[in-house]
Amino acid sequence: MSERSPLPQPPALLDDAPGSEMPVVILNPACGMGMARKLRGPIEQALAGGRGELVVTRAPGEAARLAEAAARAGRDVVVVGGDGTLNEAAGGILASGRPARLGIVPAGTGNDYAYETLKLPREPLQALEVALAGKPVVMDVGEVNGRHFLNSLGVGIDANIAAVAEHLKRLPLMRGQTLYWTASLSELLFHYDRCPQLTVTSDDQIVPSRLFALAAVSIGPTYGGGFRINPDADPTDGYFDLCTITKPPWLRALRLLPLVEQGRHLDQREVSHQRVRHVILEARQPIHAHLDGEVITAQRFEARILPAALQVRRP
Repeated sequence: MSERSPLPQPPALLDDAPGSEMPVVILNPACGMGMARKLRGPIEQALAGGRGELVVTRAPGEAARLAEAAARAGRDVVVVGGDGTLNEAAGGILASGRPARLGIVPAGTGNDYAYETLKLPREPLQALEVALAGKPVVMDVGEVNGRHFLNSLGVGIDANIAAVAEHLKRLPLMRGQTLYWTASLSELLFHYDRCPQLTVTSDDQIVPSRLFALAAVSIGPTYGGGFRINPDADPTDGYFDLCTITKPPWLRALRLLPLVEQGRHLDQREVSHQRVRHVILEARQPIHAHLDGEVITAQRFEARILPAALQVRRP
């Protein structure tokens, strides 16, 4: 969802300048509970003099179409938005088959990929400078059930928490770790029985079906506003980091949660960690998963790493 804009329709705007070297800057004004729309004026000023062309999205999925059109025209892409808008734009670039470079101005509620993986500035105009002129680095991308992801895929209690967070983020002050902690405690206190029974297959090694608190497939080290589920994950090494936690008793789960936040959980008895290229997570019935902050539902999730698939600008 996004506001109406006086700019021309975005597809026509892109078609008017095929082959232009000017980056296309895609802003989703609905991100960050609408906070992103406040960046429009300062970004327009910063782009003056032909540094970039700003377009404002008006509907879900439009960022993907705009990014694909820009990449096919030989233009780089900058995203001003949250994890969902970033995921859309990256998918558009990958669908184009062209080597467009991606820049990011984080403006969502979590921004784990931007802040924790890429170490981008938290000040928006400083992040814009990196997005326009930072060093392009080839980064790994994940693919699951025909969709791409840049940072993380997870099932279990954390996916259920993400579903709760989707509702809580509409409330005032519900952002980042405050949002995730509130959703986490709500799920642990009232719905812990929803942990799924999973069969986990990683690089053809099968773990027999059992109850899992979570299974997290990561490219970057954090999700959920800074929870360090796979703290040593490297987005350029050509591997996923896979962390699984078998379902512990309820009180034990409450003790594990702060360890997960700090990335100090990998040596706990319920926890398994490995680096893999191919993962299958299969449940007995459809379950939630979080995919770069978006909640999706399926019974089987098959993920593969795509090494060095996308160029992303970093400081």
